[in-house]
Amino acid sequence: MRFLLILFLLFTISSAKVDFYYSFIDPSGIQISEKRKNDIKDGFELLEQIKKLAKNGKVDEAFAEIESFKATNKINILNSDILLTYSEIALKKASKRIISEASNELELAINTGQINEDDLAKAYMLMVDFKLETNRVKEAKYFAEIIINNFSDKITNAYGQIYLAKVYKYTKSYSKAIKTLYNILVNTTDVLVATIVADELFDIYILDDQKEKAYDLISKVLNKNIDYYSEDSYVALKKVDKLVAANMPEFAVEILKELLNRAKQEEFIEEFKFKLANVYMEMYDGTNYYLYKAKELYKDILTDYPNGLYANDAKMYIDEILMREGNITPQLIVSKYPNSEAMKQKALFQELLNLKKEKKYGFILKSKRVYGKIADSIAKRFAYKNVGEIYDEVNVDLIKQYLKNDQCSLMNKALRTARKETFELLVKDKKVKYNFFECLIEVPDERAYELLKETFNTSRDATLYLYLERMAYALGLENDAMDFSSKVEMVNNKDVLAKEFLYRFLVYSAKKDSIVMEKFFYYATRFPEFITKNENNPLIIDFYYQYYLYLIGKDKQDEAEKILNKLYAKQKEFDAYVYSPFVDIELAMIEKRKNNIPKAIEYLTDSIKNTRNMKPNDQARVDYELILLYDSEGLNSLKNEFITKCKDIKNTKDSLYKTMCDKM
Repeated sequence: MRFLLILFLLFTISSAKVDFYYSFIDPSGIQISEKRKNDIKDGFELLEQIKKLAKNGKVDEAFAEIESFKATNKINILNSDILLTYSEIALKKASKRIISEASNELELAINTGQINEDDLAKAYMLMVDFKLETNRVKEAKYFAEIIINNFSDKITNAYGQIYLAKVYKYTKSYSKAIKTLYNILVNTTDVLVATIVADELFDIYILDDQKEKAYDLISKVLNKNIDYYSEDSYVALKKVDKLVAANMPEFAVEILKELLNRAKQEEFIEEFKFKLANVYMEMYDGTNYYLYKAKELYKDILTDYPNGLYANDAKMYIDEILMREGNITPQLIVSKYPNSEAMKQKALFQELLNLKKEKKYGFILKSKRVYGKIADSIAKRFAYKNVGEIYDEVNVDLIKQYLKNDQCSLMNKALRTARKETFELLVKDKKVKYNFFECLIEVPDERAYELLKETFNTSRDATLYLYLERMAYALGLENDAMDFSSKVEMVNNKDVLAKEFLYRFLVYSAKKDSIVMEKFFYYATRFPEFITKNENNPLIIDFYYQYYLYLIGKDKQDEAEKILNKLYAKQKEFDAYVYSPFVDIELAMIEKRKNNIPKAIEYLTDSIKNTRNMKPNDQARVDYELILLYDSEGLNSLKNEFITKCKDIKNTKDSLYKTMCDKM
């Protein structure tokens, strides 16, 4: 009969169609007195008022009211509802002591049958929250499973699944939580359940770093059931904070605008405008667009609520905006708000931005100790993650100046204190990216190389790999250079492979290993087009020389001769006779074998003109070969001239040609 009474009571309170006064009967079936009925009615109305206070965000006031009501209530019929309302608000109070006490009280009430049967599911849900708040995961799961296993109606069962997902979320079993919630979404037709599931799922997606899914989900929720938030400002403002923290402030704006549209009481209008203005401040994007929106709202607060709760803060934030717009100085802000550490730091950050705008990079870098103390939360207000980001920009701007003026040594010096993020910004800037790398190769720096290596080692960018290969080579790190050469080959970008060809040659040559060079020259024979594409690179001279020797060693005379002729032509083209008189002598001997004596003589005489500081042994060889050629042509005067020259050569070492000259 006890439960029958409660059932009748709850049913009649929720139904406006039944006359309230005729529905109250005691366990004996006798109608309750008029005064008793009014007391019960007043009690339920008071509970609704208290719940409304909590929904409107007045949690402290609501808790004081419910605590007082719980202590003074003499009507047993109300006990179950009072305790559930008390538990809900205790959770919102977020006090460990209050939560612990409320948890124990509710659990005792459940165990001793003090909770109405129709309220048990709600009580179990609250116990899940209590147990999670007090880090009792197994007990939380136990209560969630009670709901799932003991309540057959679909809605209650769905709530049980939601609370089980909360347990999974708490233990960071995100995949289980997502699967559980998604199954509810698929099967439920209840809009409120679907919204609660989506709200919970959003939080889990954020925790699991699935921000794209979270973004898509909150967009759909607000589109389909924004009432869930707009009808409960406590829930709404909690969601606003989560959305701002998740870097999705545009949805926070949507919720706050809806709250404003529905707000009737002035105190709530003031609060929501203030919150909305604050979100706009968080949305700062480097322009004055959101600053203007925030400023207008702060002005409304000062105009409409000059003595309101948020008036002083609104005035302070307007001053901050005026400073950021350049209408007042940072120094004025500091003098105006001497007791506000946050405003001092904002003024300091604005001063830093002003110095950057004035390109006083040297002063900024020297003052790093001063500006480096600015908190990350202040930097974020100015659209920077931290003050380090602005120093990255300063370093980048300074380095760009050095690159523009071809001051690689100064750039190298600036990089010594730069962060990894500075390098990332420079590499992202297509205008300076390649000049930056060329400078690092010209003036190599191991710290810069190591930072770039760490940052881009797995980038799969063939061009970046090529520059890292060249940097490693410039630093004498042949093994690293070989590794990056392999990475370039792995990416298999033919254009980059062609550019890399001669640098690969340098790297392989530096190993001074015949097997390694054998591998390279085999690579060269497979891709002759790479040789052709590098004909205008001065490095081709070194390649032609080594490749000629390789081909001679393989007894590929015809190919070797072609390469030798190309080597001779390139030396002449670049006016770089690096391998003379060797090249000239080799060509002269080929022409001699072809019986083309005049051409052989031409090669040898050109070698004398073109070779600077020819070594005595080489001079003896050239002179001796010319003596023989002139003799074969019957040019005795020239022959005798070179015999004399040859005999006059000093400081030869073990030269057979000098010995033969001396015997002539």
